[in-house]
Amino acid sequence: MPDAALSADKSARRGGQKSSPQDNLLPVVLLSILFLVPCFWQSRIQAGDLSSHVYNVWLASMISQGKINALWIAPQSTNVLFDLELEWLARHVGLGAAQRIAVSVAVLIFVWGAIAFIFAAAGRNWWFATPCVAMLAYGFVYEIGFFNFYLSMGICLWYLAIFWAGGWRRRLGITPLLALAWLAHPFPIVWAAGTAAYIAIAQRLRPRQRLPLLGLGMLTLVATNYILIHRYQCRWSWKQVFFITGANQVVVYGAKYAFILAGLLFIWFVLLRKQVKERGLTELILSVPGQLWLLNAAAVLLIPSVVNFPNYGLPFTYITDRVSLAVALMGCAVLGWVPMRMHEKIALAALAIVFFSFLFVDTRGLNRLEDGIDAAVRQLPTGQRVIGSFPGWSTRVVPLQHALDRACVGHCFSYANYEPSSRQFRIRAQAGSQVVLDNYPDVEAVEEGRYVVKPRDLPLYEVFLCGPKRHNVCLSSLEAGKVIQR
Repeated sequence: MPDAALSADKSARRGGQKSSPQDNLLPVVLLSILFLVPCFWQSRIQAGDLSSHVYNVWLASMISQGKINALWIAPQSTNVLFDLELEWLARHVGLGAAQRIAVSVAVLIFVWGAIAFIFAAAGRNWWFATPCVAMLAYGFVYEIGFFNFYLSMGICLWYLAIFWAGGWRRRLGITPLLALAWLAHPFPIVWAAGTAAYIAIAQRLRPRQRLPLLGLGMLTLVATNYILIHRYQCRWSWKQVFFITGANQVVVYGAKYAFILAGLLFIWFVLLRKQVKERGLTELILSVPGQLWLLNAAAVLLIPSVVNFPNYGLPFTYITDRVSLAVALMGCAVLGWVPMRMHEKIALAALAIVFFSFLFVDTRGLNRLEDGIDAAVRQLPTGQRVIGSFPGWSTRVVPLQHALDRACVGHCFSYANYEPSSRQFRIRAQAGSQVVLDNYPDVEAVEEGRYVVKPRDLPLYEVFLCGPKRHNVCLSSLEAGKVIQR
């Protein structure tokens, strides 16, 4: 009997929770509304790269209208789905509403895909899945704004949820979901394909026969580490071990989120301990969800955090953070089997409330600063080049890094926008472009506070935080030879 079915059968015998919110339309609607509250509770959605996506959608419209000659749109089959959706919505409802709708769609696809996957693997316990998935949905990957990756991950979770208990016809029939996810981002496709292959093989084996398969999976990850490090320029560190739980996803805008991290780890530990006592460690390790959890945790440690592929100007970064999201979801699939007591449910719900309270306060502060950035660039004549110099609020998320991009829509050019020079997105810059820096090392120098202004950059303006507590936004004109410091 497959693991999910076995779990569901045990739950039924013990009188546990056997139904999910999807079994009733009303809970789905109400929970969906709750899940979308952070998309509407501020004047703007604060999510890192979202501002860059919005800005480049505006640039794409300008290119299509022939109003900019220094940029062009490259044909590509991946890393484009969210941008195409945002561009289509912008044409029909405007950029403001387009952001809300596009992000809301991505959140709902991710959230319900994650919950569906957890139920497919665990067979129960939406009291555990719902608050955990809500925090993960608005965690690091969301707040940094990797929406093509985020959207692809959500689609892949739906694919795996259907794949888990499906026959070969159903599994073959849902393959187009992977093609759709590819349009968004290729990395989750690799993860989903490997996971699906493992599920298909492991479910056909007796539990004791799965140990060699687990060993083969570990050897594959070791080989992947060796190939990447010896073939490409990579960055790998043993410190990646601190990300193997996936709970780090809830640490976003500063040290106070460490309390959320500690609380989440404690609740997970209590549930894991309960499961080990009830099922036994051996049964847990031999189960398909348990082995997938171990493999994803090993992937966090073994796969380099940065890989520099030569065909791109920008290295593929934050790999450890991306994989840690998969670990967290696999952990939820394992722990979701455990029945929860009332005080455990209350503790998890309280933790989610505190997390979202922190998020509300931080994003409100970011919106106030972005109001100042908007006001600063409006002092300039239309069509000027501008660079933003903003410090980071934490070591994990640099929330204002792309705030200037959104402020420049329809008015100015964000001269250090990273997308054209990265060669990972649709918009590309011609050599010597006067609209944006065409060389990624120059963009990186701006981001790191060591770029020296050249005569060809002028006229160029800088927007930066000023005042005693750096709560004000100032604007200044730059001169050749000036070093832009964050």
